[in-house]
Amino acid sequence: MDEQTPAGGIHAEGQSELTVVVEPEGVLVAGDPTAVEGYLNKLRFNAANAVEVAGIDAQTTAGTAALASGLAAVGAQHGTFVRLAPDSVEKLRKFHVLPGQPGFNRMTVVDAAGKFRGQMQWQSASLVGTRALSIQLAMATLALQTAIAETTTAVERVEGKVDQILNLAQASMIGDVIGHHQALRRTVLMLDESGQLPTADWDSLAPLGPGLEVVVERLRAHIRKSIDGFDASRPVQERASYLQKAVEDNRLGESLELLVIAEDSLYLWQRLRIERVKHTEPEHLELVVASARKMLADHLAADGELLLRGRAELARYAAIKPLEIVRWMSNAQLKRDVLQLRQDLDSFAKARRSQVQGWQDHEDPTVGDALTELGTRFKSVGETALELGSRGLDAGAAGLGFLGKRFTRVAEAREASKRNPGPCD
Repeated sequence: MDEQTPAGGIHAEGQSELTVVVEPEGVLVAGDPTAVEGYLNKLRFNAANAVEVAGIDAQTTAGTAALASGLAAVGAQHGTFVRLAPDSVEKLRKFHVLPGQPGFNRMTVVDAAGKFRGQMQWQSASLVGTRALSIQLAMATLALQTAIAETTTAVERVEGKVDQILNLAQASMIGDVIGHHQALRRTVLMLDESGQLPTADWDSLAPLGPGLEVVVERLRAHIRKSIDGFDASRPVQERASYLQKAVEDNRLGESLELLVIAEDSLYLWQRLRIERVKHTEPEHLELVVASARKMLADHLAADGELLLRGRAELARYAAIKPLEIVRWMSNAQLKRDVLQLRQDLDSFAKARRSQVQGWQDHEDPTVGDALTELGTRFKSVGETALELGSRGLDAGAAGLGFLGKRFTRVAEAREASKRNPGPCD
């Protein structure tokens, strides 16, 4: 005989219930392990590359406390945290793979034969009071924990250059950013492992928060200013000079890496702040959690805009005008700088999980085409101008084609004439 589920649905023998909590930062999937895994497979199938299971479940040390509190709030023992691109969320809702409304939802997902159901009927369930706050706390903590993919490469690259970068960003008063990051990581790891945040540890780290916010904003402003200085209308030699200054003097790539480290430090600090308030000033916890979630949303918006602007400007800046081909190919430094900055932007995108955030979903396709071309066609600085012309690049990266070859021959002839003037010249 069927029994009534807490959500008001029918729970038949052999069936498993799945709980899904949808929040702006991601999705908490909870329930029977088989049901959870089956649902995750369906998400991956429907959302392709725009879904990322954050690697946090009830069995991992990192995030156990945050996830456990979230699972307890929905009455489950097993679950995981998933990030989805915003466009994928809408698509999954349209096809009923994800609940149509944010919040706490349940459904029966496995039939008596143990197979995952294709048709999903979600039922909203009430989540109020302390249970609602527990979910918000869990989602905020998990989002902070997974906002940055990894910082090891960034730390290795900027070591020994931090002071110079901070001077450029007018944030030299902040101090040892790398040291602060290491101290925050150690303390958060101890919190994850022990569930304890000693007062002495918090007191030593509490003053770092405001300074880290200043570093993040000033680094972002420095990067934005460097990108805004790109002027695609300048002659190729001037573009080469400015790009070299941006890469070597303004440390544009290293600034992007340091921004990732500073943001990760700030997110680690926010996790400690939330934990401290939870135990010492619980009446303020909801406000603190809300402020952390808003900060994450603001950073995502600002970093997405920064990445897309950088990619667009680089694509325009590096475009080859027909009569510039020979000058371009003779400037090895320009090609190296273009490729370096493209790699720096790619590294920043990877660290900030841009694919899952869907930042590039609506980017002008010609930008992606141009940057792909930069990555695959300009690796050899010994390519001839004729080869480049025949491969078809123009200002929009759409193709010089046949005309490209003609322009190349004209440009080469003019350059040869300048080098070897005739008797009448």
